[in-house]
Amino acid sequence: MKIGTRAPIWKTPCLLKGRWQYLPLTAFQGTQFVLCCMPAFTESDAWLLEQQVNRFHAGGAVLAVLIPDNALLGHSWCRPPQDFGLPFLTDPLNRLKRSLHLTASLPPHRCETLYFDHRCCLQFRLFHDLNLRGITTVLEVAESDFCQRSAQAVLKSRLTFNHVLAHCSPLEAPTG
Repeated sequence: MKIGTRAPIWKTPCLLKGRWQYLPLTAFQGTQFVLCCMPAFTESDAWLLEQQVNRFHAGGAVLAVLIPDNALLGHSWCRPPQDFGLPFLTDPLNRLKRSLHLTASLPPHRCETLYFDHRCCLQFRLFHDLNLRGITTVLEVAESDFCQRSAQAVLKSRLTFNHVLAHCSPLEAPTG
């Protein structure tokens, strides 16, 4: 995906506010949106990222995570994934991974982070370690003068998940 290109519009499964639902990336339109994409995801990664959510909100951005499809299944986490305060997106059909041109072979504990502006246009693509230093680098980009000027007019009114929830549809599974 080239810089300046709009985010894909199709919906992907997302664990948000304790519920599975379908969410398009365009639901984050109106806010600066940071999407961390990881090849492997553990409970300690979730703890680290959740601790940074408020820092991103204070910097004017929403933080979300694109995780491997099996990351939340079959693991015995001390704290259930639905209790974490950040959106977990999955991509079972690999449509997002293909359209965003995500790197297929990142080593564990590395992260590819995409930064979208308030119009859902890609502004930056960063590769970093998934640690406090790497996340701080992402936050510095989100707080940079360039990013702040591009979104200043609409930023303050759209920083809650309530506006994102309006774009969700419930995730329904066949029964029986």
